Amino acid sequence: MNESVQLTDEQQELVEEPATARLLVTAPAGTGKTLSLIHRLAFLIDEEELEPSELLVLSFSRAAVREIRSRLRAFGSGAAHVDVRTFDSYATWILSEVMPDGPWRRQDFDQRIREATRLLKEDSDAAELVGEVRHLVVDEVQDLVGDRAELVHALLRADLDGFTLLGDPAQGIYGFQLDDPQDRLAGAARLYDAIRERFADDLTEITLAGNFRAREPEARAALHFSTALSASDAPFGKLQRELRTVLLAGDSLGTLDQAAPVLSRMTAPTALLCRGNREALLASRRLHELGVQHRLQRSAQDRVIPSWVAALFRDVDSKQPLKDSVLPIVMDAAVDPREAWGLLRRMDPNRRGETLDLTAVRRRLASGDYPDELCPSQSEPLAVSTIHRVKGLEFDQVVVVDPGEAPDGDPIEQAERARLLYVAMTRPRDLLMYVKPAAKLTTGHLRQQRDGRWAELGFKSGRHLGMEIRPDDMNAEDPAGTVGFQGDAQEIQTYLATTVNPGDPVTLVQVAGASSAEVPRYVLEHDGNPIGVTSDSFAAALRTLLPGRDRRIPSRIEELRVDSVETVVGREAAGVNAGLGWSGVWLRPRIAGLGRFDWAGEQA
Repeated sequence: MNESVQLTDEQQELVEEPATARLLVTAPAGTGKTLSLIHRLAFLIDEEELEPSELLVLSFSRAAVREIRSRLRAFGSGAAHVDVRTFDSYATWILSEVMPDGPWRRQDFDQRIREATRLLKEDSDAAELVGEVRHLVVDEVQDLVGDRAELVHALLRADLDGFTLLGDPAQGIYGFQLDDPQDRLAGAARLYDAIRERFADDLTEITLAGNFRAREPEARAALHFSTALSASDAPFGKLQRELRTVLLAGDSLGTLDQAAPVLSRMTAPTALLCRGNREALLASRRLHELGVQHRLQRSAQDRVIPSWVAALFRDVDSKQPLKDSVLPIVMDAAVDPREAWGLLRRMDPNRRGETLDLTAVRRRLASGDYPDELCPSQSEPLAVSTIHRVKGLEFDQVVVVDPGEAPDGDPIEQAERARLLYVAMTRPRDLLMYVKPAAKLTTGHLRQQRDGRWAELGFKSGRHLGMEIRPDDMNAEDPAGTVGFQGDAQEIQTYLATTVNPGDPVTLVQVAGASSAEVPRYVLEHDGNPIGVTSDSFAAALRTLLPGRDRRIPSRIEELRVDSVETVVGREAAGVNAGLGWSGVWLRPRIAGLGRFDWAGEQA
């Protein structure tokens, strides 16, 4: 191993356990878990003589996968070739190998994980795929609940030599997805207990110590709560109150309006962390009103293919272009050409020579079986986010929206709020601050719909004031300009590639002349220019939100922002008919935010 880093005794012990070891590692926030993991993988290859193909690393988030792969490449060991994937990506890979044309291609990631788990248990071809793996590494194991937990249990039942499971029960914040109240209360501690019981005397446990993230004292304020929060029978009400007391004893930025001038001047990576999506949507809307540039942090399940991929399909003349034809397009997009070429080659089954099979790349993009590192990270310095969405991330500065006291007599809420607060307060490297609750940022109130999105209603009138708009509310099946409104599809693609930027304001405008019997459809306008049209799933959500005999819908939905311009794979025939080439690959805008309804000039 050639990275000169002084490991702690606990880290060294973890790294040098043999390949046959069954390891359960507790790694509290900032204790160097990723560094230890990199050295462990290098040790297993360099000293235990495992091949990279005999190792599998699974992690919860794409951000973690990008970080691990980047550090493996920099490390310089054969570990750079280890397969590192999210659970979503790994399940998709299994399905694409065993049943490439199966119905899973139309399923979401949760359904894919369930199907992949079934195949691992019942299908010999799937079992053979896993059979090559000798050592399994699972990062952020405390986040495993439901379908993802079942996938890991299926892998652990395979013929492995050993495994390394790393996590921190104190940071187990996905228990809300469980149905059993006692499981939700116990959190990840119950998973740890189940692993201990299953492997009994064969299990080796290691706990990492120290902190290598926090650089300032205030960033260490919550670290000592880790041990107490890791117990399944912890006094969560007391711990939640104590954590909040520590938070409120720190620096206050006042209300969000008072904090806005400070937030607008921050250039270092900063996160404004909210307890849930309701608060994040309200905070984002208000910051935009105050002129504070920021981004809404994406969900961990969002996989955004960058716009330069569409440029590749649009600008090359061949289905098998040479490397020399690909690299200039990548460089024009300010992307590292060597890294981009490597990612493209990983989607090409040939992987030899100086040509790229774009047909194979398109197939992988369409199925969702593409490298997690292809999805870029967001770049705006200020992120407005739920605490769940920054799990595993760190920032120079963190501002926590005060979540308030958990209600008495509700131990589950107390436990979940304590763990959330601990995760939020352990994200900063330098500064930890707080602002007052964001509850008064609406003239009405927000109510969650059956599909999970939030709707805004007036207190007195009961009339709908707005709704949450999601990235998949924009049509991806057809290029803009061919459905909902008529425009030059090629010119719109150029406009999207050159003029539309993250954070730009956009408005949804109802298609003129639509009748109440038709699917409600809106055109997305950017600076008065149409750049997209809403999807059928958006129409269904709007109809569900606005029932009634007259079926009236707002003429406009305003106060929305561009999240990004992404590459999508739609119908090949639609692309050909629009003059966009053979591939069915083009750009669409992703939008997000809490839209505000404009009922002036509403149509029936």
